[in-house]
Amino acid sequence: MYNKVLNDLLYSHNFYRAHHSAPSLVISQRLNFIAQKYAEHLAATSKFEHSGNTFGNEPLGENLFMQWISEGRVPVSGREAAKNWYGEIELYDFKHPRYSEDTGHFTQMIWQSSQKMGVGVALSANGREVYIVTNYYPVGNIINPGYFERNVLPVKL
Repeated sequence: MYNKVLNDLLYSHNFYRAHHSAPSLVISQRLNFIAQKYAEHLAATSKFEHSGNTFGNEPLGENLFMQWISEGRVPVSGREAAKNWYGEIELYDFKHPRYSEDTGHFTQMIWQSSQKMGVGVALSANGREVYIVTNYYPVGNIINPGYFERNVLPVKL
């Protein structure tokens, strides 16, 4: 399950990033370890909150996805998580680039200067919840002047 989700997330990220002229992300084993530990924590506690994890002394970008089912085993899909995050593009105003909680997953996904990604996936003990964590380095969604203009580009056809 883990390798399929990781490969689907990497493929989906790079597919979407290419539409925005962003360079491809590469997988970092160190970021995978960090993301996996946090996904396991979320699954064990049934909490859904950002980690504040760092890469050395530097902050990491982070996208979280959770899906649940009332009975049976929850389906697990990296493509579904990526599609959900990227769907926030509908709310992003490229004419007035800035951070918004409504579009933060999307902007982190296509952030030009992010280079590495790590993935974590964990199921709850009963198998009804799945938690997917992606960490990004360098961090995106920097609100300093000019950063969104340089890092969140519109679709290039």
